[in-house]
Amino acid sequence: MTTSAGNNVLIIASLTPTCTAHYFIRAFRQLGCVVNVCSDVPDESADLRVHGTVDVPRVIAQLGVAPEYVLFIEGGTMQVLPMGLERVPCVTAWYGIDTHMDYSKHLRIGRLFDVTFVAQKEYVERLRADGLRQIHWLPLGFAAELLPSPLPERTIDIAYVGSDRVAANQERHALLGALRREFSSTHFGTATPEEMGRIYASARVVFNKSVKNDVNMRFFEAAGAGAVLVTDEIVDNGVEDLFEEGTHYVSYQDEASLIRATRDLLADPRRCTAIGERARQHVLEHHTYRHRAAYIKGVLSGSSKAVSPQPEDYFAACLSLGLLGAALGAVAQAMAVSSASMYRASMGAFVSPILRGLATLVCFVERVRAYWTTRRRVISIFPAVRR
Repeated sequence: MTTSAGNNVLIIASLTPTCTAHYFIRAFRQLGCVVNVCSDVPDESADLRVHGTVDVPRVIAQLGVAPEYVLFIEGGTMQVLPMGLERVPCVTAWYGIDTHMDYSKHLRIGRLFDVTFVAQKEYVERLRADGLRQIHWLPLGFAAELLPSPLPERTIDIAYVGSDRVAANQERHALLGALRREFSSTHFGTATPEEMGRIYASARVVFNKSVKNDVNMRFFEAAGAGAVLVTDEIVDNGVEDLFEEGTHYVSYQDEASLIRATRDLLADPRRCTAIGERARQHVLEHHTYRHRAAYIKGVLSGSSKAVSPQPEDYFAACLSLGLLGAALGAVAQAMAVSSASMYRASMGAFVSPILRGLATLVCFVERVRAYWTTRRRVISIFPAVRR
């Protein structure tokens, strides 16, 4: 059965301040979609507060909506997971961003959904070979609303918004240290998305060090702000399909080439401005989140309802996210419906209620823990760290 993807979408995400889902919500609404949102983190975009595993049919009934597709977006606390997807009549999809950080987790989550989108191209064929048939590459994008207006004067030579902790990335920490020693006009550190937009719009050059060969958000954020991205080389992950080296960005291979590339750009303001402006126009014309949302709609219009997740699929996905209570509940459900033999059926009838009780207790503990974790995030005066 092929389902037509129209203008009603239910988005399930964890809406922490820096999560990617914010940009998709705004983009779908810009496209004229009716968007309902569930989040475990309080946010003005959310219609419903949820915790842990989310029974999607129950949410749909509670909101009184009829979504034409359900979209789960990775990010935030990563302590939210849609369930009951086999009872949802519309196409379900999810967007995995950090496949390079945990491939097996993304494979397990992908088995729950009809359609999978991933931000890192190099994993598409591997996931397809592992059984995800309706899988598509969906690069990250640029949130044009983060651009300040009017654009400020470029007063910063080189900027970088993200973590500088040596424990997070030793090589990146060393490269940032080298840049600090060589250049006096720098702005390195964490920031809110809005602050990041102003910083990059004020910078001539933006530094990037990928994590495990990823095409990260900084590619689009720097280019969209009109700064020149200076990045390490990305191999076989689609960057050449998105940008042209030398035209939209500059690459380096080691510390010496990083310093040399940055110095050459700053010594030639005309070249630096030209690359930044070409990159900005290219991103605004092809790589905003509005473009990404439109692509999702187009893909889902030709996608089929093809997956009916089983308890063991939910068990694996819940376990990969550390949702122990939900994982126990999935095991209990599997044992309750098992009828392979009289012995197994009798054991299921005995053990299943015990597991359900234990699952309820663990879920309660997890909910309390999640509440206090979220509360600490909300009242913290420190901005979230961007990788």
